[in-house]
Amino acid sequence: MTVLTRQAPAKINLGLAVHGRRADGYHDIATLFLKVSLADTVCLTAQPHAISVDGAHPEVPNDARNLAYRAAAALQPLAPTQGVQITLHKHIPVAAGLGGGSSDAAATLLGLNTLWHLRLSEPALHPYAARLGADVPLFLSPTVAAMGYGRGDELAHVACPRSLALVLVKPPIAVSTAWVYQRLRFELTAPPKDTTILKQCLESGDIEGLGATCFNDLEAVVLRHFPVVQDVKQALRQPGVYGVCMSGSGPTVYALCRSEDIAHEVAAAIQPRGWGVWVCRSWQSPPTEPV
Repeated sequence: MTVLTRQAPAKINLGLAVHGRRADGYHDIATLFLKVSLADTVCLTAQPHAISVDGAHPEVPNDARNLAYRAAAALQPLAPTQGVQITLHKHIPVAAGLGGGSSDAAATLLGLNTLWHLRLSEPALHPYAARLGADVPLFLSPTVAAMGYGRGDELAHVACPRSLALVLVKPPIAVSTAWVYQRLRFELTAPPKDTTILKQCLESGDIEGLGATCFNDLEAVVLRHFPVVQDVKQALRQPGVYGVCMSGSGPTVYALCRSEDIAHEVAAAIQPRGWGVWVCRSWQSPPTEPV
């Protein structure tokens, strides 16, 4: 039995500017992605023909609605006698603005490329990823940070010379990305912000400047309809925190901290609130683990 294990990291958006609606129904955005150490584990076990998904999380479907399943189904015509058992060990919260499903899908594409001996390059895998979802291509690349343009799937590598310490907090609500974008036109009145300064701060290692300029054009929608997200933001504004912002379409909020010690102090202070709390760092890719 051949088993391959991959880590599937979460992402946050250090900046997210929305530039308008596209003809295909998506929105043009400019965003600065950062992968973080909070990660799912995706285990792929070779089997003949069938694709199956096993995951204990009650909010994660085990059928064709699952992005990892769809990733395997997309590649299977290239290896029609091959199948796979996909076992998801979920640590990234679901419907949280952290890209967990997209990361699982990308890990499945990369893992099956090895497990099924497809020998596809990253550019060759990109169309499969883009068809699965706008965030999936990000997770194909080993880069820690990237600018995303278009739907978010047109990527440019960004250097991340310093390790970042973060606290992620998710209140007990789920927010649909489509729902947020559908309401965006009623909320945004100012022109979208520029992500250039954020990119420069990250590349230069200016973490304090990065925290001072992080933003998310989708926050206005979520804050209006879910006041608890504002409560989370307020709770995270503590000494040693350089910036607080919502990730993606929410509801997860991140705090960019001066050090890992500060991050643990912040997390301990808000743990009694009953929210999901994680201390993490910017991502360092571990090796793939074939067994």
